[in-house]
Amino acid sequence: MKPKLLWTALCALIGLALAQVSGEVKLELKAFRVITTQESGKTSEKLEPALDVKPGQVVEYRLEASNTTDRPLSRVALTIPIPKNTYYQALSAQPLQYKGGLTVPEFSFDSGQSFGKAPLKRKVRVSENGQEVEKELEVKPEEYTHVRWVIPQLGARETVVLTLRAVVR
Repeated sequence: MKPKLLWTALCALIGLALAQVSGEVKLELKAFRVITTQESGKTSEKLEPALDVKPGQVVEYRLEASNTTDRPLSRVALTIPIPKNTYYQALSAQPLQYKGGLTVPEFSFDSGQSFGKAPLKRKVRVSENGQEVEKELEVKPEEYTHVRWVIPQLGARETVVLTLRAVVR
């Protein structure tokens, strides 16, 4: 992906993420290319700024959200959209451990209209034996369009970091 296109995508992602929370939360979204290396039979990873990525490469998105107020904020929804030229890497969005609690990520496959815990299900109408029936099918992680964490309470002047990975198409 060309650097200009990546930068445009990142700006759009930041705008979408900003729309999810009030001005009381400062958001900073960064993209890193994941480089996997093998040394002495051990696999290791390093992260570099994702200035130029190619199909098949993995990008890690990090959203840092900071409460800029002197009071706790309730039910802070933090959403990271999955860029259209990538697909979500299954199991890469981890639950957030914060203040003794666990916030599990929720996913969307309909451009952020609805969210649910994985695995997501979709209802489709199919024809079986000449009859039209409704079936429930599992949505593949590659079809996810957004990932969201709803933090019950973000403390005054506190910061959380959320990550997920996507593969470039």
